[in-house]
Amino acid sequence: MKVFELNLGQSKLMMIQFSPKTADPEVHGHGSDFQLSIPLIGTPYIQINNHERKFEERRWCITSPGETHYHYSNEEGSRLLLINLQRSFLERVLAERLEGKADRLEFAPWVESSVEGFKKIAAHVMKHTLDSSLQLEELQEFEYELASLLFSHAKGAHSDAWGSAAAYTDHPSLRKAMDYIHDDFAKELDLDTLSRAAGISKYYLIRLFREHVGQTPSQYIADLRLRQAELLLRTTPYEVTDIAFEAGFGSLSTFERLFKKKYGMSASEFRKGV
Repeated sequence: MKVFELNLGQSKLMMIQFSPKTADPEVHGHGSDFQLSIPLIGTPYIQINNHERKFEERRWCITSPGETHYHYSNEEGSRLLLINLQRSFLERVLAERLEGKADRLEFAPWVESSVEGFKKIAAHVMKHTLDSSLQLEELQEFEYELASLLFSHAKGAHSDAWGSAAAYTDHPSLRKAMDYIHDDFAKELDLDTLSRAAGISKYYLIRLFREHVGQTPSQYIADLRLRQAELLLRTTPYEVTDIAFEAGFGSLSTFERLFKKKYGMSASEFRKGV
């Protein structure tokens, strides 16, 4: 049973619920969309191209264009968050991030990683669309966030070029820290918080970042926040000061200094050129 459905334009959010021992009406595909199947309640199953598999903790699935699948439930029932992203949209996001040097677009079907970022975006969008408080620009922003989360968490042809996605997933403690950062990068983050999330010392955490990511934790967080600020500058009418704090910077002066260092111009100059 479909609980919720929202079409954002280049993506779609759905929540479906299965009673015990029920399934999708039929085997189906999604045209040119990639569909993310994220379990919320219970232990659902999925069949992709005649191969059956059970969802487990921290495991979610990507169905690619051209593939067929259906979901079903066991004796306890289940609930799933489904996120559709258009291939053309993902190709554009990848090309923008890699400055036109995008490779083919393909993902490994199974991902073992945090789903909290996806759940937070879906919950926020669903909540605020009920009172029509979200503007078009904000919905577009959420679509970019969903795409960024997908490229950051899922392995595929893009992984090496995208950044540290492949490297940090190879080390469990670093993966935990990365998941925490990507879920809450706009909040105040410090080494004590990250080391607790990773379950290792601050010094070992810094070493892992340098070895696997090539940056310190603070440098990585700053880059992530700058990318978010760039997205907001491109897609929203927000004031530069508001964008700085929305992206997680504690002060406008810090944001302006780091933005100019990375992009060679001020945020206001960057926006004029968009």
